[in-house]
Amino acid sequence: MNKTARFMTAAALACALTVPALAYASEGEAAPASSALKASIQTEGDYAAVQIEKQVYVYDKNGPLYQTKGKDRIGDLQDLFVLPYGPMQVPMILIKNDKNGYMVFSDLWPEFAKGKEQDAVDAYFSGRVHAAPRDKIVSRTGHHYAEKIGDEVVAYTANDFSDLNKGFHESIRVKGELRGLILFDCCPYLVVDDGRDALSVYHAGENGPELASSIEFK
Repeated sequence: MNKTARFMTAAALACALTVPALAYASEGEAAPASSALKASIQTEGDYAAVQIEKQVYVYDKNGPLYQTKGKDRIGDLQDLFVLPYGPMQVPMILIKNDKNGYMVFSDLWPEFAKGKEQDAVDAYFSGRVHAAPRDKIVSRTGHHYAEKIGDEVVAYTANDFSDLNKGFHESIRVKGELRGLILFDCCPYLVVDDGRDALSVYHAGENGPELASSIEFK
């Protein structure tokens, strides 16, 4: 995975400054003239995540894609990573929120972006990553869950999204410790500590589980 993290370059800062009033806009305040702007950037492939104070903005080469906003969603950028979804490449960010811990955000899912295809602000809360291994994680809507079984981690998906009483089927099974569950357009991605330097993210490929990405967080 080709990732870089560095202090913001002049070009990236200029790009970020196109966001009206930066982080202070959400508070309705003007930035103090004497204050030092806390800013940094991470890049992976064709994407960049720019953190300004506690807010994070995600870009591709054509401009802004989405951002974090609101006290329950802002926080320190931990990592930018890219997941495959069919032919698409989906940039995601891991944020450490003071109240809610480690949260993963993506752009709006296709299902929820109808009429908002040009929206460059709204983000979707796609899941969580945990600082320690977990025995079980249930998605916030209850349509997916993951659990540790022996030395393996298994993700399950509802058989009928309109009726959870119809049970679940196995989607992915890999060896390791369960550290998170991420969703994109209702497809589960398992976050696993499998002994690598970074956390591994797996999805269901045509011939079984495939390594989709990694998260620089241990």
